[in-house]
Amino acid sequence: MRLHFHDCAVRGCDASILLDHSGSERSANVSKSLRGFEVINDIKAELEKKCPKTVSCADILTTAARDATVLAGGPFWTIPFGRKDGRVSLAKETTTIPMGRESITKLIEFFQSKGLNVLDLVVLSGAHTIGRSSCESVQHRLYDYKGTKKPDPSINHAYLNYLRRKCRWASENVYLDATTPRTFDVQYYHNLKNKMGLLSTDQLLYSDSRTKPIADALSFESSLFSNQFSVSMVKLANILDVNSQDKGEIRLNCNRVNY
Repeated sequence: MRLHFHDCAVRGCDASILLDHSGSERSANVSKSLRGFEVINDIKAELEKKCPKTVSCADILTTAARDATVLAGGPFWTIPFGRKDGRVSLAKETTTIPMGRESITKLIEFFQSKGLNVLDLVVLSGAHTIGRSSCESVQHRLYDYKGTKKPDPSINHAYLNYLRRKCRWASENVYLDATTPRTFDVQYYHNLKNKMGLLSTDQLLYSDSRTKPIADALSFESSLFSNQFSVSMVKLANILDVNSQDKGEIRLNCNRVNY
């Protein structure tokens, strides 16, 4: 899911994140912790055997995000197909992707720039009900928050101790949802209530009047979360750059453009 989001966040959902060359989105600092590239490559290889030059890497990535959600116990949704693979991928264009330290206002502005709204922001953040993040992304909250030499006061004390044990090294990984890390559910939102949001941007959702009511509503009704998650994921997958689609292609290998 994260790989799909990073792809759609730059030039729309055109599989530009998969291109593997010097100076590509994939080489950017924000992309270093992304995983799953080999899975997409394996799927593409099998599809090329059965249906050569037919299914784009962008459609594969979109479908893989949906199927990964289903395998984790999340909802199924219908995907509109027909995306083309872009031929341009630039690391410098990844600088607007949220890193986990932004304000809610900045997050809202970023989502709005992609045609997504506040509801989509809170719902898609719920993808953090599964998966992991690098300890590097959270260590600033544990010891020296905003130069205070103290931890982030919004972290639950027991959770703070847990994170300090888990994140002795920046290179380690920690679950985004420490309670039910492998299950797609609404526990993420309950964690926010208990001051157990891993990233700053997670916990801020429960302290801002524009996002807190939505997080509350989603925590009370799992079917509401599942249904809206499907809607928001379809919206995310429909972010398309006109230029990329007009000049796009169906790559034979997801890691490089056709020649």
